[in-house]
Amino acid sequence: MEKDSTTVIKRIIVAVITILIVAYIISVGLKANFTQVKTETANIMTVSDSIPTTGYFIRDEQIITYDGDGVISYLLNDGDKISKDESVANVYTDVQAANDKKTIDKLEQQISDLEQLDNAVNNIMPAPDDLDKNISSSLSKAKLSASEKNFSDADKSITAALYSINQRQLVTGKAQSYSAKIAELKKKMSELKKKYADNLSKAIKSTKTGYFSSTVDGYESFYNSKALDNIKIGDLNEKKITKRPVGKNVVGKTVEGVYWYVACEVSANEAIQIKESDSLSVDIPLANNHNISVELQCINQENKNSDAVVVLKGSYMNQEMINLRREDISIIKNTYNGIYVSRNAVHDQQITETVTDKNGKEKTVKKTVKGVYILVGNELLFKQIVPVYTGEGFIICMQNPKDEDLVTDEIGVLKAYDEVVVEGANLYDGKIIDRTSS
Repeated sequence: MEKDSTTVIKRIIVAVITILIVAYIISVGLKANFTQVKTETANIMTVSDSIPTTGYFIRDEQIITYDGDGVISYLLNDGDKISKDESVANVYTDVQAANDKKTIDKLEQQISDLEQLDNAVNNIMPAPDDLDKNISSSLSKAKLSASEKNFSDADKSITAALYSINQRQLVTGKAQSYSAKIAELKKKMSELKKKYADNLSKAIKSTKTGYFSSTVDGYESFYNSKALDNIKIGDLNEKKITKRPVGKNVVGKTVEGVYWYVACEVSANEAIQIKESDSLSVDIPLANNHNISVELQCINQENKNSDAVVVLKGSYMNQEMINLRREDISIIKNTYNGIYVSRNAVHDQQITETVTDKNGKEKTVKKTVKGVYILVGNELLFKQIVPVYTGEGFIICMQNPKDEDLVTDEIGVLKAYDEVVVEGANLYDGKIIDRTSS
């Protein structure tokens, strides 16, 4: 009897162990099917394909000099447009006279604006809401111009904002007329003109039309637009570029015309890429100027396999651009916009399709489809992608590819904001993923 009891206990123990083993095997199987994955949202992104290099800025520059005595007061900011025989500065006998002239100019502008407002008071005036929009717009333009170092335009926008503010005062009845203020400003200006009249020595004028700069660095004779084709590899270095002493009588320069040029040394392969680019722009990080449109002027190289000097032509001008000489820049060859995916997420999938040849006969062909796995609910789906640019660790994919861009029409296409799998093992189309644990 005791022996039978022992046998039963042994059988029970074996059964329990068997159940545990089966449960473990099932658990392992479930784990294999409900694998955890890591995903990222497929966002829209714009990237630039660029070449980092050093750029040497070349302009046609005419030095402006003054050999007399006195205090020089500039009438223009760096980067301002200037015409031939236009005054770039006035010379005064002392500093006070120079300051008086600046004050007189501001008073004249204020008087002109207020007189214009007084004359228009009986005409149809803008509504307060419209004036508020004008004020906001002018201030925004001033902020943008200042950020781009275009202080001349910033000053004009601020003046426009003040004019709209004074208009609003009239429209809302907070001011009836500016006649009293005009009389006050005229009296002040008349007093200043009496002091200033005998202190003006002469005006300094530009002999060329172009852009003005008060900065002269000694490299003004460093090439010009007529010598661009002659710049060779090795010419762009400090040992070969002569810096000339800047005389004490130099007060500034005129950059002739509307174009400037930037010369850069690049490899033979980079020269080919630049030549074949649909559009070009330059990024100048230290000057805070980005994506400035340029055109290819010339490529100078001994043969197609040698390094080259690339010369680009641009016209965008502001206070910083006019004084650039040697800067670290990037030549942007192309800009791509599309869906960003990590290269870790990209997989190749082999498919077999039945196609009909030109003779009407059917045959099976194997195709390789490049794509990613996306998570929809708890299920993995394979979606094909059409790469337009491959970067370091990522790919930019076409957003809405046409049928002719696709390898097959039997597999769906990745869409923006899909949940793309970037990490996971044993991935396949239709696999169920466990989202409950992390």
